[in-house]
Amino acid sequence: MDIAAMDPAVHGVDEELPILERADDVIERLTQRWGDIALEEEEEIGFEPVREDVGVVAEEEEQRWVCVGGFLTTKVVKLEYMRQVMASVWQPVWGMHATEIQSGLFMFIFCDETDMRKVLDEGPWSFENSTLVCKQVEPGTRSASVELKSVDMWVQLYDLPLGYTSEAVLEQAANFIGTFVKVDDRYPGAPWKTFHRVRVSIPVDKPLKRRMKLIKRDKASCWVNFRYERLHNFCVYCGLLGHAYRFCKLL
Repeated sequence: MDIAAMDPAVHGVDEELPILERADDVIERLTQRWGDIALEEEEEIGFEPVREDVGVVAEEEEQRWVCVGGFLTTKVVKLEYMRQVMASVWQPVWGMHATEIQSGLFMFIFCDETDMRKVLDEGPWSFENSTLVCKQVEPGTRSASVELKSVDMWVQLYDLPLGYTSEAVLEQAANFIGTFVKVDDRYPGAPWKTFHRVRVSIPVDKPLKRRMKLIKRDKASCWVNFRYERLHNFCVYCGLLGHAYRFCKLL
C-alpha cells in the first residue's frame, strides 16, 4: 500500500481548512446576531412567579423571633460551645437555635418573643469576655444585611450638680456618650441617689468617653464622670471595645 498516496499533506492539500472555515463562519454569524443586543434590555425584563403560595410567609416562620450578632474579638468562636454557653446564660424558656451564617456572624432563633426581648434588653452579653453585638432581624430583612455598629448598655453618671438631674439633661448626656435609649425610672425623684443611670447605644468603632465637662448656667463648669456597667474586653489605652491594652495597635 502506498502510504504517500493516502497522506493529503504529501500532495499539498489541507483537509482541515474547510472545517476551520465553516467554524469561522458560524462564529461570525453568531457575533452579528447577538452583537446588537443591549444588556439594559435584559435587566428591564421582570420575573413574576405565578404560584399562589409565593410570597406568603408560613405561620411557623412568623412565630419565630430572630437576632443576628457577632462578638468583638479576633478569635475564632466555636459555634457549638458558644451556643451551649449562651443558652445556659440566657435560659430561654421555649428554647433557642444558633447557627453561623458567615464567618463570625451568628443567627439566634427564638421561639418566643419574651426570650428574645430578654437578650436585647438585658445586655450587654459576652462570650469568653468578648462583647456580643446583637440586633433583631426585622421582617423582610436579610439576616446578613443587619448592621452591627452599636451595643446597648447602662451607664452611670456621677457628680451631676443639683438642678441638672432632670430627664432632659440625662438624655442630652446620653447623646454625648452615644445615642440615648432610655432613663432608669426605678427610683424617680429619689434625693439620695449617688448616680443616675441611662441606657445608651454605644458605637463600637469609637472610644468610650470617660467624663463630660458640664457648663452650668452661671458659666461655671464641673466634670461628670461615667461608669459603664458590665463592661467586657476593653482597652484602657485607646478606649475601644474588643481588645485589651496589651494587644492595642496604638500602644
